[in-house]
Amino acid sequence: MGDLFVHVDRLGGLDGLRAVFAGNKQKLWIAEMPMKAFLLLLTLLLAGSVLRAQSPHFVKGPSASIDPATGDYTVAFKEAGLGNSPITFSLTAQTEHFTFQCFTKSHNTPNGAPNGVSFSNESSFVTLQPRNGQITGSVSLSPQQDGADCQGNGLLLFLIAAAYDGVKFCDVTDNLCQDMPSLSVSGVQIGPF
Repeated sequence: MGDLFVHVDRLGGLDGLRAVFAGNKQKLWIAEMPMKAFLLLLTLLLAGSVLRAQSPHFVKGPSASIDPATGDYTVAFKEAGLGNSPITFSLTAQTEHFTFQCFTKSHNTPNGAPNGVSFSNESSFVTLQPRNGQITGSVSLSPQQDGADCQGNGLLLFLIAAAYDGVKFCDVTDNLCQDMPSLSVSGVQIGPF
């Protein structure tokens, strides 16, 4: 078998081989098959590596913070290796707890307990378009008022505490997820709502 390849080279490649096997088409097809198979395999491998060049990964972050001016839980990130298709990101908290307090217009607290509201498995989604295969962005969870309100004229509702637990950030499109820290803020007066 090794001699065949030496002779093929000496005969001028496949043209020379065709001349040697001119009388036997079956042997010619068998002799050409390894070269065709090799070229086909090489083409498929190169095409596959070009298509699979995308390798999503975070180059900065994701990092979590809570804004004491809004009560928002925000994850900032930079992801690369994305290609050009839009990418959807999610931010999910297993539990969110918000505490609201009523205040007078002069910022005094009337009698009564603060209103506490809790939510489970709350999510926020954002879809972003990559530029040059990367995205720099953020996604946030925001406080929800739900049923918290003030009974009485002239009272204003303010958020005085927010807590987010069991938080997970995901590149939903590429199934790339990371657990984020539980964060809270208290002693604030955000609003009125």
